[in-house]
Amino acid sequence: MKSLHLKKLIQTSREVIKDSSLQNGAIVAADSDKSIYPSNVQDYRRIWVRDASYICMAADILGLKEIPEAFFDWCMNRAEGFSQTGIFYNAYNVNGTICGTMVPPVDVRVSQKVRKRYTHLTHHGTQFQPDQSGVLLLAISHHIECIGADTSKFEKLIERTASGISNVWKKDRFILPYFDLWEERVIFPVQRRHHIYSLAICIAGLRTAVELLGRRKKWLQTEKEMTAVFNRMYSCNANMIPRTYSAKKTVKNDKITRDDYRPDASLLGLVFPANILSPLDKKMKATVDSMIKKNTVNNGGLLRYPGDKYCGGVRQGWVTLTGAGAWPLLNFWASIYYSLCDDKENAKKYFNWSLERIGEYIPEQIFKSNKKLSVSPLVWSHSMFVIAARFLGYL
Repeated sequence: MKSLHLKKLIQTSREVIKDSSLQNGAIVAADSDKSIYPSNVQDYRRIWVRDASYICMAADILGLKEIPEAFFDWCMNRAEGFSQTGIFYNAYNVNGTICGTMVPPVDVRVSQKVRKRYTHLTHHGTQFQPDQSGVLLLAISHHIECIGADTSKFEKLIERTASGISNVWKKDRFILPYFDLWEERVIFPVQRRHHIYSLAICIAGLRTAVELLGRRKKWLQTEKEMTAVFNRMYSCNANMIPRTYSAKKTVKNDKITRDDYRPDASLLGLVFPANILSPLDKKMKATVDSMIKKNTVNNGGLLRYPGDKYCGGVRQGWVTLTGAGAWPLLNFWASIYYSLCDDKENAKKYFNWSLERIGEYIPEQIFKSNKKLSVSPLVWSHSMFVIAARFLGYL
């Protein structure tokens, strides 16, 4: 990797992040107004609180402190429904109204006749994704630590977000159906199952809220109960971390509900930013080893999980699922993990893989065929690049 290319990409990332931050404080996942943005991919000119939180971390690293502060204000005052519930939905329009997803559900539990009649319900469905609240709390903490900001400035947002997590949790489960960060898998309260990335990020977010604002009985109780679930998952007789844990094993139609051990790259989040497990934890290392073995494509790129189908293309209003490419943001996430393991060789290996295959901008995915286009530039990709560069000492 040439230092000139790295230096230029850092500057480009700064501009991409600045372009994604709008006048009202919203941070879009990608600026589709740009002429370089492909015309046949999904329009990402929407706000995912999760993406924006990682973008805020990168903005702080680059000294763009006004971007996180404007976004935190947007969350507090514009995100539809947040002031009443304290929770975030899957995505928002720029003005703050709730926006649905274009990804067709994997398991639509209605007949084909009903699905056709109520297409709008599945075509523009909304989702509860609790990890978005957790990672926002982590982004606020990161901002305070980076610039020495006054915690009281964000007290109301911290209070409402942490309380929002607690209010939708009861004993050992969320009381709402909730989706994983990839917006593909839903868990219903009766199932007593848990997306482990989502659970870990919520635990970390609540711990952060307590550190910033002091002990709150409900936050402490929720964190204690969530941690108990996490510990039960960890203590199970397995040498890996499941992406989905079944607290209650059930039998239905002769099928046993089991833990899902398909290696999912989101589990890197247990180390960063959640800091729930040490990067050298035995089960964590085994999980990452499995992820590298089963998710690697194109001699070093990473899929989200084995058999990843999401490519981001759009045809007649629906997202196409013709097979994913490698996700640069996951390579940067892996680089962060290996940096924390003090394994500089692998940290640079996964960092450089993406840089050797991109031009001026970092896309969502890199495909084998040049005929297949991806969302570009993706701001989350640029942000994970910036964060990984910091861990490697390039910033």
